[in-house]
Amino acid sequence: MYLTGPSLAQDESGPAGLRVQLGLQQSFGSYDNLSLGTGTALNPREGRSTLSSTGVALNVSSETPTQTFNFQIGGALRYGSTPAGSTTETGFVDPAASLFYTHEGARSRLQLDAAYSESAISLARPLWDFTDEDNVVTPPSDFGSLQGTGDRRASRFALMYETGIDAPLGFRASINRDSVQYLNTTTAQPTDYDRSSIKLSTFFRFRPGTALVVDLSASRYDNNILNTTNKSQSAAVGFDHDLASGASLSARIGYTKADSKNTGTTSKDSTGVTGSLSYATPLPSGSLSASYSVSRSDSGAVDTLRVGRQYVLPTGSIGFDIGASSIAGSSARLIGGVNWRQTLPSGSLSLSLNRSVQADANNEDRFTTSLAARYSHQVNETSSLFANASYFLVDGTGTANQTTRTTISMGYSRALTEDWNLDAGINYNARKEVAVGAPTSSTLGRGTSNGVFVSLSRKFDLN
Repeated sequence: MYLTGPSLAQDESGPAGLRVQLGLQQSFGSYDNLSLGTGTALNPREGRSTLSSTGVALNVSSETPTQTFNFQIGGALRYGSTPAGSTTETGFVDPAASLFYTHEGARSRLQLDAAYSESAISLARPLWDFTDEDNVVTPPSDFGSLQGTGDRRASRFALMYETGIDAPLGFRASINRDSVQYLNTTTAQPTDYDRSSIKLSTFFRFRPGTALVVDLSASRYDNNILNTTNKSQSAAVGFDHDLASGASLSARIGYTKADSKNTGTTSKDSTGVTGSLSYATPLPSGSLSASYSVSRSDSGAVDTLRVGRQYVLPTGSIGFDIGASSIAGSSARLIGGVNWRQTLPSGSLSLSLNRSVQADANNEDRFTTSLAARYSHQVNETSSLFANASYFLVDGTGTANQTTRTTISMGYSRALTEDWNLDAGINYNARKEVAVGAPTSSTLGRGTSNGVFVSLSRKFDLN
């Protein structure tokens, strides 16, 4: 399996108040070339790995009309055989913990989201695991570079506090920090980095639904391998306005200064006007939206234009958007996507396709394309078939290679009892790297991995 420990989510249909759940998962898998080696002398294909993992996760959650609390902690015991040269760990592995808390006051709001995890690079989660409740896929910035064996240690912290909601004067403050570190890796491709930001907003509300907004923000990125530091500071002024028809209009215009310092190389900086304009309106069958934005990094400005349409279907939903983006004054390139969810007579289908500009692990703005599709077919009341597929493309630049990742998983799921569930299937993984402008790298080429898995899982209610 891709996940060595069970993941628990709050059951919204359950009783209100404190809830404590324990999840167990026993999985067995056999895979060849988990490191996605390309078969070259410097990056050979890896032999077969046969692994057994016993995962446990404890989830404590509570929901009231004004507060939501969720805490989860877990880990796994992994044993088995790994090929020579592999640094995939056995024993106690994949420790993880997360905390989510929200509090709604009369005119205030507090939200805290924090997490810590360690995971094997060679057992990286598939792209569809990064789908949110709106079926939007948001992979981590280093997703395209994951290769080889070793561990990935990641942490995140996000805090938002807002006061004076709907009052003549309101304030909002948010702090975000993400950190990724690699341990015992067998390739030099992954990059350790820390990314943090802070944003302060002031709202002057002259009447209900209309506010003058002043935004101040700052961000910092540190690449701990290349000794690179990127900083930016922004100030903007604008407005938020709700129309009588139910539509909303938002505009910002400001100034951003961004610069970078790299040990042994020339520093870069970019300053200039930034801003955004967005409009959204509800329609009888869904909604319509349009937006234009100009952001800025040390490499230059990123201009993005998007128009989107969302439809509510009798048994699902579909949305699409189309637009164009330009990076640092280059020619505009097509962006957009499709988001489709459908409940079928005997199963379900979801598809998320998106092409956009994202910052990679080196904080470089790059065009990326992500596709995640999931299909399930209910055979009878207790069993079903599933097929999942994902594709991820990071376009090459003058200093970075083009990489693609493809993942396919197919199998069978059966509810053995009301509590126990069985999953079995096959996995296919592939990673390809093509030199565009970067120096020759030992990771160039195409690596594939095939595997089979079977797992038993159960969830216990402890209260």
